[in-house]
Amino acid sequence: MATAAPILDSTLVNHHHSLSVSPFTSNFIFNYRNKTYPSIPHVGSSFLSGKSLRVVQIGAKTPRLGTRRKKRVCVTASLGGLLGGIFKGNDTGESTRQQYAATVTTINKLEPAMAALSDTELKEKTFALKERASQGESLDSLLPEAFAVVREASKRVLGLRPFDVQLIGGMVLHKGEIAEMRTGEGKTLVAILPAYLNALSGKGVHVVTVNDYLARRDCEWVGQVPRFLGLKVGLIQQNMTSEQRRENYLCDITYVTNSELGFDYLRDNLATEMLRSLF
Repeated sequence: MATAAPILDSTLVNHHHSLSVSPFTSNFIFNYRNKTYPSIPHVGSSFLSGKSLRVVQIGAKTPRLGTRRKKRVCVTASLGGLLGGIFKGNDTGESTRQQYAATVTTINKLEPAMAALSDTELKEKTFALKERASQGESLDSLLPEAFAVVREASKRVLGLRPFDVQLIGGMVLHKGEIAEMRTGEGKTLVAILPAYLNALSGKGVHVVTVNDYLARRDCEWVGQVPRFLGLKVGLIQQNMTSEQRRENYLCDITYVTNSELGFDYLRDNLATEMLRSLF
């Protein structure tokens, strides 16, 4: 009996990093990468291929993922962020802010230099960062400059400047952890920071959300930022043909729903098995 390959090994859904708004609650965004983290049984999904995730809380109390669960999700860190003072516990998020403070300071110091660049010069930063990544420089070392580029592009294209706490949210996602944020704290804008950074590797990024409307809205809205910076941004929707899906999955950043991603994986593996049975 044939065993289905992990979702990220699928030939159609062939990207290596995913940013996802969890199917369990709209308050979650997580980054799925090829790393192993301490197990959290609450965050179980066939889409995750048995991988585990860590949680970082940003400005909100951690909800339970499922009413039948008695244990709470283990939170590794938290941020006071935009809605400081709402915590009922003793952790105000100060430890997490201190953890990322040096990187935030580095990004902020780059802001004047980025603001002085022309649109063409800012776009050329993407190609320079891609070249550095292809030569073996780690994404972690590229993060400050990449985030500074995205912040400046967001200011020019959307008229929105990501706050420091949103930069921290982006760094949390890049580490492969869950960042929990309340409605209005800017999850959509946060997600574009690590999406851009990880797309520099050339492996592609999935930004996963819960319905076609949100995927299309985010692609058309914040997707303007990576497009402005020279990246290809794709969108997966219902009723697309296999050719259209393949074309969009091959983009640098692809917006897709959890259900479409899962069914594309199943369809891709079914087609592969059918081809094997013919030979």
